[in-house]
Amino acid sequence: MLQHTFDHATFIGIDAHIGEHTALAVNRFEEERGKLTFANTHEGIARFLSWIPSLDADQRKIHIGIEGGGTERHALLRCLIASYEQVYEINPLFTKQRRDYGTNGNKSDERDAKLIAEVLTKKIMELPKIAAHQVTPERLAFRKTIWFYEEITERGAAITHQLNQVQRELVLAQDKLERHALTMIYREKEKERSRIRKTQKKVVTELSQLLPERGKNLTSIPGISTVLAARIIAHTDGIERFRNLDKFIRYAGIAPLERSSGKTRRFIKANRGNRKLNAALYMAALSQRRFDPAGSAYFEKKVAEGKTKKHALRCLMKRVACIVYGMLKNGEPYRRN
Repeated sequence: MLQHTFDHATFIGIDAHIGEHTALAVNRFEEERGKLTFANTHEGIARFLSWIPSLDADQRKIHIGIEGGGTERHALLRCLIASYEQVYEINPLFTKQRRDYGTNGNKSDERDAKLIAEVLTKKIMELPKIAAHQVTPERLAFRKTIWFYEEITERGAAITHQLNQVQRELVLAQDKLERHALTMIYREKEKERSRIRKTQKKVVTELSQLLPERGKNLTSIPGISTVLAARIIAHTDGIERFRNLDKFIRYAGIAPLERSSGKTRRFIKANRGNRKLNAALYMAALSQRRFDPAGSAYFEKKVAEGKTKKHALRCLMKRVACIVYGMLKNGEPYRRN
């Protein structure tokens, strides 16, 4: 879209929460045009949808940005996407940067909605659109399942850490009463870890059935399990959102950031992007290095070129991201060559 078209557009930022949402509208020059707080109910969403035309009756001039990826926004998104084409996902890091480095450090729902709208005016050409397929019941069930798996896996890791700590304390404990208490704690935590592992197995079976057709092909990559494929797909949230590979790489937080001055040109590791997708691709790169001869050879080649092992692994992450992007686009299985 051309710059002059944006000059007459309306940009709406939405700060979404479980109980209510706050929307604030600005023009291209970030001048406020209106604001509304509405309940996260069918009636509240209907009120919001009837408010938007009061800002501009031309739907083509309405651009909407919403932050985060929680399930509290799905009812609103389904209604918005049915009527408006320009609905964008706003990375929370963008609003945090504006809040931290701006002159006003206050945090409130209204302030956050304004920051979302401002990010929308500045970065609209870089932001991924939210498509209808992202908020279907099937996609929502899939994403909730993988989120649940990640939650219980994190809890299981914490319990394992606690078990190791209790075990060390048992070795050192000399008092009979203390040993009795520690033994009881150890047994109960061991039971809890066992329950989590059983639940994980059930969830993996469920994920294998929920895994979208355009995504099952990722399991043909050596070292990519059903769970890891599901994590990549869930946090990518639709490869169709990305206009090209570069945008996907940046969204995953893999592309390095340039820090140049004068004749000095250097690049540093990026800590932006979707960190959960970044973590999933990191695990995929580790699996490639271990299970795929081609991935291992690529890693060793980068080390031989003088790169550190950390840098070589980031290069392998980018290679995996390129493979994932191509496979999700064309739906074909992994080809070693």
